[in-house]
Amino acid sequence: MKKEIKMVVLDVDGAMTDGIIYYGANGELVKAFCAKDGFFIKHVCPESGIRIAIISGGFGEIVKKRAEVLGIEDVYIGHVDKAEAYNELRQKYSLDDSQIAYFGDDWFDWSAMKFAGLKGAPSDASPEIKERVDFVSKAKAGKGSVREFLEFILKRDNKFEAAQKKYLD
Repeated sequence: MKKEIKMVVLDVDGAMTDGIIYYGANGELVKAFCAKDGFFIKHVCPESGIRIAIISGGFGEIVKKRAEVLGIEDVYIGHVDKAEAYNELRQKYSLDDSQIAYFGDDWFDWSAMKFAGLKGAPSDASPEIKERVDFVSKAKAGKGSVREFLEFILKRDNKFEAAQKKYLD
């Protein structure tokens, strides 16, 4: 019997963003995030009882800032071994793997992703990851793929209509 998803773990580069790293003239790092993803992350998922966490192999204040704007409390950056952060989250919230979904795009994610009860990837993820996940979005990374995955989870767990009703009635 499948368990309801209680937490979604997101990768950043290549999942929440398009994976392209932009540098300004003074060396400042710039990343583009999708507002459609942000709406579901900040409002719809928490209202539906789903906690969001970030595990990123990269560094930078920009990830912390985006997490702060979206109300994500659990942010792990600079984690080469994502499984370590994943296990810390699982233990912190006393969750079974079956209650966790993971959305990532590349080999780097697999050390943690492989344990999650539900796995998703954007359409432009590495072929090896797309072969191993339960859901592949139609959208590319940073272009609404996270929202697609979150909608999939809400529909799977029979929470989509209630979430939709709040905003569309």
